[in-house]
Amino acid sequence: MEKVYMIAAGGTGGHFYPGYALGEKLMERGHDVVFIIKKGNESAAKILKDNDIFYHEIDFEAMPRSINPVKWFSFVKKFIKSYIYLRQLIKSYKPLVCVGMGGYISFPLIFCAHFMGIKTAVHDSNSRLGFANKISGLFVDKMLLGLPLDKPIKNSVLVGTPVRPEFTKETSLAEEGYWELTSDFAINILIFGGSQGARHLNLAASEMVLRMIKRSKRINFFHISGKRDYEILKEIYKNTAQVELIDYAYDIYALMKTSQVIIARSGASSIAEIVSLQKPSILVPLPSAANNHQYFNAKILEENGCALLVEDNKELSANLEKALCSLLGDPKILGSIQDNLRISPIPSPLEAADLCATQVERLAIK
Repeated sequence: MEKVYMIAAGGTGGHFYPGYALGEKLMERGHDVVFIIKKGNESAAKILKDNDIFYHEIDFEAMPRSINPVKWFSFVKKFIKSYIYLRQLIKSYKPLVCVGMGGYISFPLIFCAHFMGIKTAVHDSNSRLGFANKISGLFVDKMLLGLPLDKPIKNSVLVGTPVRPEFTKETSLAEEGYWELTSDFAINILIFGGSQGARHLNLAASEMVLRMIKRSKRINFFHISGKRDYEILKEIYKNTAQVELIDYAYDIYALMKTSQVIIARSGASSIAEIVSLQKPSILVPLPSAANNHQYFNAKILEENGCALLVEDNKELSANLEKALCSLLGDPKILGSIQDNLRISPIPSPLEAADLCATQVERLAIK
């Protein structure tokens, strides 16, 4: 293998898919790519294996946030083991640049590569750096940003967050196995809560949905519940023709493309997907997100007229209904949001993989 780039990406899809998009772009440009993923990350391993991409697993965990000696012993033990293994891999592959896509899986690779004299870069998708990236930032040559930061940092460049190539794919609901609009004049609304913390959003949204379909027969709802809440919502939506309940949708791009409004959490990946398709959205930040980063992600879009922000509180159901009615009641608002998305300060996620790859290549020739 020649001209090798090593990418640490994993833990969650929000870290893996942008890394995968970057890896694909680097391979398109004639480079070899080796991924570092978390041991036991079966979904990431399957995608890499199915596409004949080299990868290695490390058994690592997040730094403990308590003084529990047992947790610290486990953390230090796994860090040393990962460090030794990564040194061997770096000596073997001789990567030009090592890239971390955020999260704790990135840290051992960036730390190891830095002290072996290898150029490094880290990508952070959120508007506030995560803890692991703050630590990794002490060692990196370039910080790649998905969203503008409230406080600028040195050696950083705004590139956006890459989305999966499927978001450029032309498709229809019928092709993906979903029912079509009930009429040419019907409106599709997509609701999804992300990989964590969706219970309150799911229940509040379902209450809002039942009220909305009583009000109008022209609204269809696609509600991605997550597997945990699927049976609960199935009972709530029983005999409701205007709602299609889905436990998980890998092909979420088809649902997003055919929806006029999206109601979602404001994790970085969700925001990137929404921005890439220039869809009006109602963003409900996860209150327990680390460093409250989802709120600040949503705030950037709201301040630029690109989305509505609704906080997750006791009045969530009523506030969701109010926000949705304001969007559906005035086509000018929907048009204005789409116009603002086209001129927003956030780089297009459809171009982000190209921008990331260019920045990484530049490091390799310095």
